[in-house]
Amino acid sequence: MRRLKSGLLASAVIGALAFAAAPAAHADYTFSGSGGAGTLVGATETWNFNFDGGATISGQMNDWGSPGVNNSVVPYGEPLNAYGMVITFTGGGPIDVASIAIGNGAACSGTTYGGTTFCTIGTPNDIWQASLAGPDTIQFLAQNSTFFLTQGQDYFVNVFFDGDTPTGFSGAWLTDFNPTGVPEPASLVLLGSGLLGLSFARRRRG
Repeated sequence: MRRLKSGLLASAVIGALAFAAAPAAHADYTFSGSGGAGTLVGATETWNFNFDGGATISGQMNDWGSPGVNNSVVPYGEPLNAYGMVITFTGGGPIDVASIAIGNGAACSGTTYGGTTFCTIGTPNDIWQASLAGPDTIQFLAQNSTFFLTQGQDYFVNVFFDGDTPTGFSGAWLTDFNPTGVPEPASLVLLGSGLLGLSFARRRRG
């Protein structure tokens, strides 16, 4: 009986440890900034607040972008491929929810009509799926493992706000492919086996 309990407990511990050790999305390149203009990561990766001066025709009055609405594209400057980006803004209004749906279906339109969007430039151009992770936080994730950014490849990102333009931000490039932002299936299996083992161990103990 003791051997059975020990075996079950061991399997639970191994499963839990394996889940904890399973690879998660890496945020290898972090960035931050404040003010009206500056750099995102590399010296050539510019960002701008409210670049278009307010687009009354679209109803989205304030925007942030790298390089900014209607302002061409910039090359990605880091050595590892990027499969996503997450950004948290401070000092302004919340991210405009309606603009996210527009951007996800706008076919890489880098204008005020293109909404909140992230687009890698290539053949073809690819949109990273945008979703809110909080009122002031947005993530853009590659929908396909081939939608990555490689060093020197062009891209643009635009974010629209419901209220004042933010005065600062912090964020990171994600260098692992994870299109959903949730644990990978293998990690979930390991966690399940660990929890199942713990459950059996508790029942036997009782």
